[in-house]
Parts: sequence; C-alpha cells; structure tokens
Amino acid sequence: MPEPLAADTLLKNAYVVTVDQERRVFTDGYVAFYEGRITAVGPMSECTVEASETIDCAGKVVLPGFLNAHNHLTQVFFRGYNDDRWPVLDFPAAIAALLKQQALVASRLDEERSYRLARLHALELTQAGYIGTHDEHFTNAQRFSADGAWRALDESGLRGFLCRCIVNGDKVPEADRETVDGGLKEVERLKAKFDSSRLEIATGFLNYQYLADPDDMRRIAEASAAMDIRLDVDMTDNSGGKALQARGYMGGQVEYYRDFGVLDRPMYAGKAVNVRIDEIDILAERDGRVGFVPMLRQFDAAGLPVHNFLARGVIPGIGTDGPMVSDSQNIFEIMRHVILAQNLAVLKERREGIPVPDVHHWATSETVIEMASLGSARTLFMDDVTGSLEVGKAADCVIADLNRATMRPTQQDRRTLGILVWAGGVDAVDTVFVEGQKLLEGGRSTVWDEEEVIREAEMVLADISTETDLPTLMPDRVAGRQYRGWTYI
Repeated sequence: MPEPLAADTLLKNAYVVTVDQERRVFTDGYVAFYEGRITAVGPMSECTVEASETIDCAGKVVLPGFLNAHNHLTQVFFRGYNDDRWPVLDFPAAIAALLKQQALVASRLDEERSYRLARLHALELTQAGYIGTHDEHFTNAQRFSADGAWRALDESGLRGFLCRCIVNGDKVPEADRETVDGGLKEVERLKAKFDSSRLEIATGFLNYQYLADPDDMRRIAEASAAMDIRLDVDMTDNSGGKALQARGYMGGQVEYYRDFGVLDRPMYAGKAVNVRIDEIDILAERDGRVGFVPMLRQFDAAGLPVHNFLARGVIPGIGTDGPMVSDSQNIFEIMRHVILAQNLAVLKERREGIPVPDVHHWATSETVIEMASLGSARTLFMDDVTGSLEVGKAADCVIADLNRATMRPTQQDRRTLGILVWAGGVDAVDTVFVEGQKLLEGGRSTVWDEEEVIREAEMVLADISTETDLPTLMPDRVAGRQYRGWTYI
C-alpha cells in the first residue's frame, strides 16, 4: 500500500477537467491541495490522500478557474446600456455615444467611488467562476481611480493582469489626456503599490486612434521594455482600416504596430478586431496574445474567425469586455457565444467563396473550455501558474454543481461538457478556490458582505446622478414617466 499523501483540501468523487498537457478528463476523479498548490490529480481508484478538509463532489465538475481575458473593472455602471442603444447599425457611432456617458461618470470616480464600483464587479466575477481577470484602465481624469479599482481586486483574492493605459488623442476628453512621460510615472507608482504574486501591472494604450502622435506607440513600447513590464494594446479597429488609410497607411493594423516596434516582444494583443488573416501569422510569430470578445462579434455580425487562429496553433483567451458590451460576466454564456460567432464567420466566408474550415478547427465545448481557462491564462501571461489542474500549479479551481434540473440529463456523462457550455450559468458555480483559499462557498462570497457591496455601488451611482446630467442619458423608466409606450407609476 502506498503511503497516504497529506493535503489541506481534497476534492473527491468529481468529474475532473484538467486541461493538462494530455487534456485528461477523470470521470471519477480527485484533486488535492497543499499550501496553495496542487499536489495530486487523478482517478479516485488511485487516491491515497488524507486531507484536513474533504469535499465530496459527487455530481459536480471540477475545472481550472476561468480567467476573463478582456475586461474593464469600473464599467459596471454600464449594465443595461445595450438596451438603451439598440439596434447597433453604425458601430463607430455607437462607440462615440457610449464614450460620452463614460466620460461623464469617470470624471466623478475618485479612488473610493472606483473601489466601490469595482468591488461589485469583482464580486460578480467570483460568483461567475473566475479566478482572475484582465483590466484596461484608461479613464484617468481622476488620478487615483485605478488605485480604487485595483485595491478592490486585490482585496477580492482574484488574480489580475492590470493595464494602466496612456491616452492623449482626441477620442477621449481633455481631462483624460496625458503625456507619455506623465503616464509612465503613474504606471511606475501603481506597479510599486500593487505588483504581487497575484497582480501584474502593465502599461499600454487602447489602440492607435487614442494617441495624438503615432510615435507615442514606439515610446510606450520602448519604455515598457526598459521598465521590464508587459505591454497591453487593445487591437480593435472598428474603422476596418479606414482610419489607417486616412493616415496614408495602406497595410493592416498589426503591420502598423509592428512598424512602430510594438510587437518586438511578447505582448497582450487585445481583441484582434478586424485583424486580417495574414496578420494572424504575424501575431503568432511575434507572440501577440489575443483575448476574444465574442459578444462584440454578434453586434457587428462579423462573427469570430476562431478557425483561422486554431489553424495556426493559437488558442486565444476569451473575455466579456466591460458591461458596456456584456451585461453579464457569465462565462458559460460567453463560451457558447464563441461557437455561435464562429458559425457567423464561416457563413460569411462561404458567401465570399472561402472553403469551410477543417473539422479540427471548429470550436467545440472542449475548445471553449480550454480557451476560457488555459487559453486565457496564457493570454494574461499566467499559464505557468494557473489555467490547468496539474501538480505544482496554483490551487485555483472551480466546482460547478450539476445536481439540478437545468443541468440534467448528462447521458452517463457523454454530454457533461456540452451541458456545461450550452446550458451552464453562474448559478451552477458552487465554490471558487485561488491558491487553495475559498473565495466562494455554496455560491456565496467568503470575502465580502454581498448585500453591502451591492448597496454601496448603488449609492455611488445615485450620488453621481445627482451631481451630473447622467439621468438625461438614460431611459425614463421612473415613476410618473413614459418610455417606449409604457407608463411607469
């Protein structure tokens, strides 16, 4: 008999999805943690673990924790905004409209208010099954707004790849604009304050249209290399190349960034919106790490060319973007949107005479679970620590409960992963571990008083509404008013 293995926590009798190098799934398996690290994973028939705490996961799935590969922590105030602006027929115009509302709120987000809003967002992420997230902070009218958001994330226990963006173009309010040198000083300050084993501070810019001087891209890239911090660029070109052509550049956006030295070392390459097929090769060669936002590709009906990335050996991460795009951080919904958005892209390509992709390059439930876990971990430069259930990695994982009518029948487990992706929701998330610590148990936060978090976020926006004309930019769904033919009393 082998000697018993000591552990702090044992998850037993589970359907274990490892996303390890062999992509093993133990249909009756276990995972053991000790001092924040995974010490054993395997079939129950080989389990010899004796743990301080044992959790029976019969009827439950244990997965690597999910990571949100593209996000904005303080944009939770946009929840419900999609209904205000629908239908979206002119995407650039829709973006311009939302930036007006964002500027109004962001100008009032001091450190404490930013903390209270981001705390609500971090709570939602935890309840949705995430163990970490990306953040692009680019609203800098209030100098310490990023401090509040990142303090909330640090307090939540989640991991973070946190970018303090530098913006100075005319697409943002004058109060948000800064010099490259001024922005880099802020990045240094934030790095000294927040960088840790769970949080990595990065710098960058949204995209080329948010910098007044194109050469600022080179300055930021060179400075980030000198500071030994990651570079983050939200590679989104909603103009479809027209903005580049207006500058006299006839190539694609990836080529443009390469010309300015942005791709000289591995970097976060954002959503890769309107990246040409041949430019995916450049991203793969230069190690530009992509975090898809599939919801956006429903908005513009462009679809998501997942197959073009998979064919080049690239597994992108997936994210929600802020609530201005995805009102819910439901990772299960986002995973199925990847599959639906790929179908849109393929139908569009077929109309253009492009052959149907190879069967191996179609997204499946397995593909999108990998994208949401290990793919997103790689996108955020965390794959050496998390993203899969392997011995030596951090004890980061999620327990999803299938013991409910909405998640059955599994057909003797033949459809367990399909059910998770196609029928799953945040209500299935039971427990979330980061470094072996429970951030969520029984679907409830172990870190915060949930009711207090919600109440304080509501109060922040109520105060901002009284200080500004924000209510005039929102629906009149209040007592005594009519909206779209309905009467509110």
